[in-house]
Amino acid sequence: MKKLTSQKISQAISEAGFEAVDFDVSAPPKAEMGDWASNVALLIAGKEKKNPREVAELLISKLQQDSEIEKVEIAGPGFINVTLKKELYFDELDRILFEGKKYGADDADKKETFNVEYISANPTGPLHIGNARSGPIGEAIANLLEFNGHKVTREFYINDIGLQTIRFGRSLYHWYAIKSNPEAKFPEDGYPADYVKEISERIQKDSITEIKTLETKPHPTSPLKGEEAIIDFFAKEGLKHTIKSIHEDAALIGINFDIWSKESELLSSGKTSEIIQRLKEKNATTEKDGALWFKRPDDPELEDAESVLIKSDEEKNYTYFANDIAYHVDKIERGVDKLVDVWGANHFGHIPRMKASLSALDYSDEILNIVVYQYVRLKKSGESMSMGKRLGNFVTLRQVIEAGVEADAFKYFILSQNPNTPFDFDIELAADKSDKNPVYYIKYAHARIASVQQKAKSDPTSPFGLCGAGEGIVREEIDWNLLENQKEVALYKELIKFPELIFDVSADFQIQAIPHFAYKIAVLFNDFYESCPILRAEENVKSARIGLIEATKIVLKNSLSILGIEAPERM
Repeated sequence: MKKLTSQKISQAISEAGFEAVDFDVSAPPKAEMGDWASNVALLIAGKEKKNPREVAELLISKLQQDSEIEKVEIAGPGFINVTLKKELYFDELDRILFEGKKYGADDADKKETFNVEYISANPTGPLHIGNARSGPIGEAIANLLEFNGHKVTREFYINDIGLQTIRFGRSLYHWYAIKSNPEAKFPEDGYPADYVKEISERIQKDSITEIKTLETKPHPTSPLKGEEAIIDFFAKEGLKHTIKSIHEDAALIGINFDIWSKESELLSSGKTSEIIQRLKEKNATTEKDGALWFKRPDDPELEDAESVLIKSDEEKNYTYFANDIAYHVDKIERGVDKLVDVWGANHFGHIPRMKASLSALDYSDEILNIVVYQYVRLKKSGESMSMGKRLGNFVTLRQVIEAGVEADAFKYFILSQNPNTPFDFDIELAADKSDKNPVYYIKYAHARIASVQQKAKSDPTSPFGLCGAGEGIVREEIDWNLLENQKEVALYKELIKFPELIFDVSADFQIQAIPHFAYKIAVLFNDFYESCPILRAEENVKSARIGLIEATKIVLKNSLSILGIEAPERM
């Protein structure tokens, strides 16, 4: 209805002879002021040097001619408050009941294929709640796209080469070497965390014969010999352990990826070399200080050292950036229309160079969408803990789940925050199973509706066909005009905002709007439930109220489904 109101105001501006302006439409501070309020008259008055109230009166004279508008009023210095005809809301309630699980989905004809890449945590350790934050975000985005009818591939990118992998291998090797050389020093840049020692011991137990063989014979498929060959072996085996752990931990919160891509396989395929050649042909590279750089249009002086494609070292190794360009092109060439990446804030500087590189290769500016998330601190007993994987002072996702935080609660607490804002994860509140915890409050609302519906079905005089039917209910069965209580009106006016909410979130992926909306619906439902008897109401009123709670249940379930959260029938 917000979009409809905006369209009607735009039409009034045109009919009144004013130039178009960018105006706001929002809910007024009090329900009795109307459905929607706009600052349009103030903006036009400022632009045309006119009295705001006079402008508002002229616009109102046009709006009053609209048959779908019940009332229009001036408020304050020139705000316009609009009340729409109830029939518009009733038509939308009919639509909720008829469309059911499809209600709110984008009905555009064009459906696209998306690749959503998320988590992609550093594979040198377990999944902690810092990088696990992108899990619920990426999964909810994928769910949202599927809700809108798009085809989605979920992907995890494993950075299994480079300096971090070498450091990881040396750290694992140390716990083997120290057994024959107690004076062996731990690598200065290594991973001193306990999990590294545990993984090393497991590798030694499972592969001691192969390790011993590498001490005397070179590996048949590797040019490395002696100690370096053993370190390489520990690194590869260690990554197998950590990647398996990440698989299992992501599954704890219901996340399963369609594709696990490895940087090492991408490099060995020759695709990075092909991309470098394509960039050269586009005149998008230059040489400096013995290295090959990507010529970014917004960095003509080559000040961004991360724009290097091929290093100046003797081996002329490709950089992470070069491999990442090849990785994104590979995803596109698999046949997807758009990419969505969920990155940690430490990759923020990577965004302009990645977008510029794809643009240089003639890909659309809109093909890559990047959602950035900030760090998470664990809050317990009022105190926060920072986390870092290398030193081991982190809390894993598994530890949080084992501490009593259910997967749905973890997802809700993550998703209810703006991803681009750091936040403290309150583990005690998240583990609470009462309605103090917002996710349980929403679930209780859904379960309460299901309970009422179950009771209604056992009543032979009840319109039980409306109870949990989900789809295909027709208007003739319900007289929505009987919903006159302000608690009923507030609930149904909020319910019908769902399609526009989905439209807005689909455009910017600010997914936090959906859990907040679901919570508001739960609050309004409980206010209605406490004030308006359902099964004890007169027959026609009961029918309308059962229809209203069915519509509420549908919207709650659709919201929770996008968030990847269960909508229980009983609790």
